[in-house]
Amino acid sequence: MASSLIAIAVLFPFAAGLVCLFLKNTLLRSALVALSAIVLICSSILLFSQGSLPIEYSPAHQWDSIILVLDYALLAFFLFVGVKDILKNGWGARGVLTSGLVLSQIILLGLFEFVWAPSVPLASEPAFFIDQLSIIMCLIISIIGSLILLYAIKYMKDHEHHQHLSVTRQPRFFFFMTILLGAMNGIVFSDNLLWIYFFWEITTLCCFALIGHEQTKEAINNAFRALWMNLIGGLGFVLAIIYVFTNYDSISLQALITNPAVAMAPLFFLFMAAFTKSAQVPFQGWLLGAMVAPVPVSALLHSSTMVKAGIYLSIRLAPAITDTSLATLIALFGAFTFMVTAIMAISQHESKKVLAYSTISNLGLIIMCVGINTPLAITAAIILTIFHAISKALLFMCVGVIDHSLGSRDIENMEGLVRRYPLIAGITIAGILSMMLVPFGMLLGKWAAIEATSAMSGFISPLVFLLLVIGSAATTVFWVKWLGRFFSVTPGIEKIRFERFSFLYHAPLILLLAFAGIFSIGVIPFYESFILPAVTAFYPNAIGTSNGFFGSAAGLFTVWPLFILLAIAIILVPVLFKPKTKNLSTAYMCGENVSTSADSFYSVSDGETKLKLGSMYLDTQFANPHLDTGLKIAGLLILVSMLVVVLI
Repeated sequence: MASSLIAIAVLFPFAAGLVCLFLKNTLLRSALVALSAIVLICSSILLFSQGSLPIEYSPAHQWDSIILVLDYALLAFFLFVGVKDILKNGWGARGVLTSGLVLSQIILLGLFEFVWAPSVPLASEPAFFIDQLSIIMCLIISIIGSLILLYAIKYMKDHEHHQHLSVTRQPRFFFFMTILLGAMNGIVFSDNLLWIYFFWEITTLCCFALIGHEQTKEAINNAFRALWMNLIGGLGFVLAIIYVFTNYDSISLQALITNPAVAMAPLFFLFMAAFTKSAQVPFQGWLLGAMVAPVPVSALLHSSTMVKAGIYLSIRLAPAITDTSLATLIALFGAFTFMVTAIMAISQHESKKVLAYSTISNLGLIIMCVGINTPLAITAAIILTIFHAISKALLFMCVGVIDHSLGSRDIENMEGLVRRYPLIAGITIAGILSMMLVPFGMLLGKWAAIEATSAMSGFISPLVFLLLVIGSAATTVFWVKWLGRFFSVTPGIEKIRFERFSFLYHAPLILLLAFAGIFSIGVIPFYESFILPAVTAFYPNAIGTSNGFFGSAAGLFTVWPLFILLAIAIILVPVLFKPKTKNLSTAYMCGENVSTSADSFYSVSDGETKLKLGSMYLDTQFANPHLDTGLKIAGLLILVSMLVVVLI
């Protein structure tokens, strides 16, 4: 049963994606996408219900040869893309980098497969190893990813209608969206490093294709940036495979993690792959550039795929770096990324850019927890991974609905959205609150991260804690600033109007919001049955639970009183403090008000000036290319420090 479910979770999306690619009938294609979503959701839940973990499974040995052939075909395609760009546009950086990085991988893999590997017999190791962490990731990928697929059916129809496309690009779009989910399940299930590498590079292919979906010059440039940056990670992966094989006669990820004498060099190379995939500074450019893609792509990349591959690999490798200098530098690296990208988000007024910086920042927080590497820190990393996936998918899809309603993703144009589009505004506000407000799951994860950081030892620990505090403050600023635009309204009375409910738009959003609320309210049983088994596979339990209370070295607490207070505030405040129209007065606008207009005044030389409300973005301070370059150099220096540490 388990082996069949594994095969379905990995292979069915590939089969469905191929059919989508050649299926021209829109209705049939939409039905197939919906079927794929249902199959993935059901298979992941059934796999979770199997209970007996870990599951080790190896398909027929012919699959090793198939994976090898497909790997070279994939690299050949990347090389073709790079060479084609050189021939078309000259010896530009993107074509040269792409071709050079691919050639390096082809040569190294060729040496490994045909020179070194045949001379050394490999131990019998399973291709797949599924434990509780794999199950958690599979549920994130299959459930959240499937909801995004359902949302994309209507979104892409409206998107192409607004663009007035004469020929649809949806077959290609849904091909890559669907196989991306299968590749992600392949990553989290695989134990064989060559298999992980193959699925890893498929996610790179999907990312390249989906970012370039619009086929504009900007989209193509950003797609190439995503390609060559992720190929850096691919090269790191190949170097790690060769090092592990030549030194330990194994290509098993579990064997690497559990080997007490493992060297730090292959771990550094694998972490490099994880950092590029999760867009950590200085590699954040590819994820920021990915915002040119349609909203479902952004939702998928940020929540349940692509960047989560890097996070999964980082958490998976964590037991191997306990009490090492590499772990300390990883904690510093993650905290640095968390702080600087949170600050950069303050200067953004395009909602997708704010969400992109927020994603990079939160992934940095998770990587910081991996570096701290205590049981409490790893618990925090897993909690943050789950709740970030839920809330970020919700927020990106909300932005897509707002964009199609307003014709803009600019936060400044969302002024008074609670009156203009109260349904989507209410869902978006709830999504933002789930990212920043106690006692939702994200804040519980941050609480655990803060406590773990406060207990961190070593001379770098005060700096890590300082970065965490500043980053947390900046996070509050950009979320609250966005919330303010929803509620701010220029003078004048505008009646509330309720928009039409759309099942494929609003149902996935309401489901995700329900997940965020239910899992936060029931966080203690959720933690005990879902998160704790993943932690205790390698670490002792750091958080006690008893009679509805969490317990740690800092004391006991429960979330129920906080949710009760939140409910009281939501219900009573609007009732008790509802403003009456008769109490409204004319706003003072630093001049004599125009009698015929509620939002105009007389300024210099009796000129009539219209009131305009707006937010402060500090763009001259933070949206500075010199600052961005400096931060990339700082991030690169930390990475170089890691390399120096593992080599000496």
